[in-house]
Amino acid sequence: MNDLTGQDAGKWDEWRSLSEDGHLDRRKAVEIVAAFREMAGPDTERTRGRLLEHLQGRARRYLRQRVRRDLLDGGSEIIEEVIGKLNEALLDPTSKDGVGFEKGFYKKLRERLTDRLRPSLREKEWVEQFPVEDDETGRTFDPADSTRLSPEQLAIAADILERLDPLHRKAFALHLNGFKYTSSDPDESIAVLLGKSPQTIKTWVDRIRADIFELLGASK
Repeated sequence: MNDLTGQDAGKWDEWRSLSEDGHLDRRKAVEIVAAFREMAGPDTERTRGRLLEHLQGRARRYLRQRVRRDLLDGGSEIIEEVIGKLNEALLDPTSKDGVGFEKGFYKKLRERLTDRLRPSLREKEWVEQFPVEDDETGRTFDPADSTRLSPEQLAIAADILERLDPLHRKAFALHLNGFKYTSSDPDESIAVLLGKSPQTIKTWVDRIRADIFELLGASK
């Protein structure tokens, strides 16, 4: 049964049809967000529900490609927390993030993912993310076995990250999660995201890495 009636039925008929027929992937995410935020009234609830579910699916696929799977839970907690932020933003008509998702769906997802990475860098969760190879230089490192680190070593690593300048910590978190110092895709470039030069970002990351290796007693 059509859940849209009267004047709204004509206005939202295309979205109803796309959602019922499983063809929402034909439309841009920002268009779906705009339609979801504009729809109102009890007669639009089922259609809005389908739109939201579709956006959640797109967001999960996007985030899974950008969260390291070697986290304790495969990154599921981080992904679902970002999805929660998406839900809050779309369901609250006064949310500034709602406007942000409408203007740039994936850009806003990346911002919320970046925000979530900082508190995720704790002890073992952080250690298991530590890369064994530098994507930029190809140099391989030999850190201590993360499954056998002592509580003291874990505390040292966590303490280093805690004491970092917030911008440095964000740069390092992005690096650990596969972002590049610079990239032709601005959404993949730490330099663009943080408004700094690629060399500055590399200098920060190299210094943090060296401090951690030195204090953990690992050799480069």
